[in-house]
Amino acid sequence: MFNILKKELRALVKDRRAMMLGLLMPIILISVFSLAFGGMNKAGDKKAQLLVCDEDKTSISQKVVAGVDSVKAIEMYTTTTDSAIRLVKTGKYPGVLILHKGFADSVNALKSLPWEMKYDAAQSVQMQMMQQYLMQSLYGSVGKMMREKMVMKNSEKQFAGMDDESRTFAMLQAKKGIESSSKDMDDLQGNIMKIQSSPVTIEQDNAGIVQAVSGTAVMMLLFSLTAMGGRLLEEKENGTLKRLLYSPLKATDILTGKMLSSIIFAVIQLLIMFTFSSSVFGLILWPKIASVLLLITATAFACSGFGMFLASVVKSRDQLQSLSTLAILSMSVIGGSMVPSFLMPTWMQTVGHISINYWSIQGFFDIFWRQLPITDIEFLKKVGVLLLFGTVLSTLAFRLFRKNVTSMA
Repeated sequence: MFNILKKELRALVKDRRAMMLGLLMPIILISVFSLAFGGMNKAGDKKAQLLVCDEDKTSISQKVVAGVDSVKAIEMYTTTTDSAIRLVKTGKYPGVLILHKGFADSVNALKSLPWEMKYDAAQSVQMQMMQQYLMQSLYGSVGKMMREKMVMKNSEKQFAGMDDESRTFAMLQAKKGIESSSKDMDDLQGNIMKIQSSPVTIEQDNAGIVQAVSGTAVMMLLFSLTAMGGRLLEEKENGTLKRLLYSPLKATDILTGKMLSSIIFAVIQLLIMFTFSSSVFGLILWPKIASVLLLITATAFACSGFGMFLASVVKSRDQLQSLSTLAILSMSVIGGSMVPSFLMPTWMQTVGHISINYWSIQGFFDIFWRQLPITDIEFLKKVGVLLLFGTVLSTLAFRLFRKNVTSMA
């Protein structure tokens, strides 16, 4: 028993890289998860981005815009309506507040206000948090103006029989008090100032399914393809790789064949996952199958390149297991597989752009939530980034393959 113990300890100490990865991995993962999940508790501390479109362009509408801009919890940007709808639809911003023409006239006439909120259904949780801050500002700006006008209107009727001086004094006192009947105030808040809200795309009943399916699918695919890449190390250990290198096959032929097989496996795996989600959870798949296949292929290429790259970097399967677990879980956290990106701290959302998970998940949101066609530039941009990931990682894998794998065969 003690001889076996010594043997195992010597083997562990001998592979220092694997030992260090095993010891450091829990610390690094705890740090990454704490930063991501800690950001969920502090989501209210960061500014929410909101677009505002002032189509009325009057002094009253400008006061409303200034009131929104003064809210510390909101980072406001003004733009045109067409541009704002496009930015929200492509996921750049969570929502836009539009003040339509005739806004000032409606305020003066105490009529229902022609304004509306358009939002990205994929970021509806963030919009709910933002509206809490927004309504406080709106009731404090346009609400105050309308309450004053309502009080003055009621006062004109109430003090109609007084002489001019007495009526003016009474109306000023009423204005200072901002008093009105509870019925009028309920009507003001419940109907006149009500903001109509609607998503810029069709909002599905199965909210969260896209996040759950795409996030899980990409993360599991990374694990699967990294394991397939690890077969290179297994073949090196059992002598299969040496026999292949003595054959007429070139080293690049061996790696290309393995990458192609892993890509085919990845495409099949992702198709099964999404078909299952379509059948069980009602995810609308088949009308968008062309876009899904394109994104799946790009994701498979990127993940395959990642798996082969890791297998070409390490020198043993123990090292691969530790390094791949650390890398994949870290990428999955910052990329949005485990925690929706908008709930993370702003800096972590930026860091998440280096993750394969982020671009793939956002691509699936483009397909299933934002309803972007396959020709849309925003969707194609995400496909292009995934292809770039795959190209860079595959190139590095090919260069490292001969140096770190074939040299040990």
